[in-house]
Amino acid sequence: MSPTYLWIGTSRPDVFLSKMRTGESSAQGGTSRRWRHGEAATMKRTIAVMVMMSMMVMGSSETTLPGPDSPCALDPDADLPFTAELSPGNFHLSWAFDSDQIVLEAQVRTRGWVGLGLSSTGTMAGSDVVVGWVDSAAATHLVDAHIEGERSLVRDTSQDYKLVRLSENGTHTVMRVVRALRTCDANDRDITENTMRLIWASEDNDPKSEAQITYHGPMDRGTKSLQLLSSRPRSQPELPQDRSTFDIVQDKCAIPPDSTFYACKIFSLPNLSKKHHLVEVEPIIDPGSEALVHHMVVYMCPDTVNASHVGVTHQCYLAQLPDSFSTCTSVLAAWAIGGGTFEYPPAAGYSLGVPGDPRFVLLEIHYNNPNRSTGIEDSSGLRFHYTAQLRRFDAGHLMAGIIVSPFHFIPPNTDSFATYGICDTNSFSTLNRNGETQVDGEMQVFASCLHSHLAGISMQARHFRNGTQIGDVGREQDYDFKFQETRHLKKLVTVLPGDKIVVECVYRTTNRNKTTLGGMTTEDEMCLAFLHYYPKVNVSMCHSMYDVPSMAALLGYTTTGIYPYVITSPAKDMGSYLFMVFNEINWTAERTRDAERTALTSQQLIIQQHMSSVNLIYDGIIPRIPADPTPPPCVHNKCGKNGSLPATTAASPTAPLLATLMLLLLARALCD
Repeated sequence: MSPTYLWIGTSRPDVFLSKMRTGESSAQGGTSRRWRHGEAATMKRTIAVMVMMSMMVMGSSETTLPGPDSPCALDPDADLPFTAELSPGNFHLSWAFDSDQIVLEAQVRTRGWVGLGLSSTGTMAGSDVVVGWVDSAAATHLVDAHIEGERSLVRDTSQDYKLVRLSENGTHTVMRVVRALRTCDANDRDITENTMRLIWASEDNDPKSEAQITYHGPMDRGTKSLQLLSSRPRSQPELPQDRSTFDIVQDKCAIPPDSTFYACKIFSLPNLSKKHHLVEVEPIIDPGSEALVHHMVVYMCPDTVNASHVGVTHQCYLAQLPDSFSTCTSVLAAWAIGGGTFEYPPAAGYSLGVPGDPRFVLLEIHYNNPNRSTGIEDSSGLRFHYTAQLRRFDAGHLMAGIIVSPFHFIPPNTDSFATYGICDTNSFSTLNRNGETQVDGEMQVFASCLHSHLAGISMQARHFRNGTQIGDVGREQDYDFKFQETRHLKKLVTVLPGDKIVVECVYRTTNRNKTTLGGMTTEDEMCLAFLHYYPKVNVSMCHSMYDVPSMAALLGYTTTGIYPYVITSPAKDMGSYLFMVFNEINWTAERTRDAERTALTSQQLIIQQHMSSVNLIYDGIIPRIPADPTPPPCVHNKCGKNGSLPATTAASPTAPLLATLMLLLLARALCD
């Protein structure tokens, strides 16, 4: 799959006139031939039909858009609800879409050419691009192309981007185009619900031709990942007027020159006299820390937190960490790089202010500092919006997937290695407004965030009932570590007690020669899904691990039957933990596939974190994983060639002329 550049321009329609004669001179005798009465009547009827047909053609050509009931009813001139800054202050993108097409508008600070594209890697190589400009004579140019090699621009045989408008003023160029989501052009990339890596570029000067579009400099280009086909516009919803806010943020936290650093700080929440609902969570990223703050998680703490630990920052996950920090485990809110503000749906909010609700929380920030920069202080965190206008349901937050542990591993030098974690909801029960068990726990999942690290290439949270997959509660087939947003589902997904959520992560380690282990650093791996749902149930964490002794046997070892799985044979490795010998394994392709199969088919240990206890389930079995559906053969869809708007979006310049000529011809015939 390759990236896409948009080249914007138009071609002038050819206009031609035909001379018509209503009679002809005789070559002999020089007298004019006259039509007989029957011939004239037949000609008049024929001309009348021709006039009616030409008027019908002219009338249909004036229709710029299909009607609202048409499957091609996307209005390319309407307001565009989705927006993103590809380069703040320089390149603003807006868009809208339906089931067949997408409208894209770029507002760029330039009076030269602008380019936009889709890329599988975020680079130009192999990308699918479109470029446009307005020349000195005010003529517009649009080119649908692709990149061959590293930088060679080649025009596509099929020009699938249709120009809506293209203009420039004293500072900016604005271009709007429409394209089918799937064009059937081998040089175009399909636009799907997965993450799309957009690339952009601009130049201050107009090219004299396509061939003279020069390579842009490092200051005139960029890449940004977006979900173009999002289920929710990226616009701020109207919040209740009586809302209040509180911030959970660091205060000039010193970031050490380590590639990975976790900072933890405990906070007390506002003392509320009655029940409120949390309705929105907004990230606050300290200017200058945008590249360092990888993710933030706010965990709920028990009321027994030591008061002396409140307001104090410690490095997370150290053996000498105060006890209070290890007791905060249930997730209240989470944000990851690339994400934005998270809004609860109108039906639900997270309960605050009554017994059983959190009074203390822990903010964990993961700083990713691969350049080991020094002298940095950070004050990032999250802003919480809450209201006394209660909604119908209390919302909950469930973390599912694979237990974060070095026993979760990915062999080196493999193009694809899948791992699975399972959550069995059989013991889930709904909590009432007082935090007490009410009924068996039926959940309505409305949003999810999928999380892995640098080796992850695709993820999905599969939904099973009675052993059969019936859907998913999160899916990303083109995972980008730098773009992990919480996404609202297209529709609510009902998860019944006894249903199973299987989190699947697929990794690629072709650039690694050592085994990757599960862990907390960026170079380690995770496989987690954060699910938002209502009404709230009694479980906040539900994840699993394959049967480690079975894996040990496959790899030629025996271990103790319980954690921490100490090796008992062979003698040379006796006393070591199994994960300590993963790099000694000869990871052939066959052994890699056998390990993948064993992790999938072995019995799973499921750990559930209840409100005040931990539940262990030893008989978890991952259901049969069905093959993902393959795209159907590409066909030109119902919206015109390649699914684009009908080719005629304005009155054809030849249609009025044709109608006029037909009327004149009819008038002449009648006079005769």
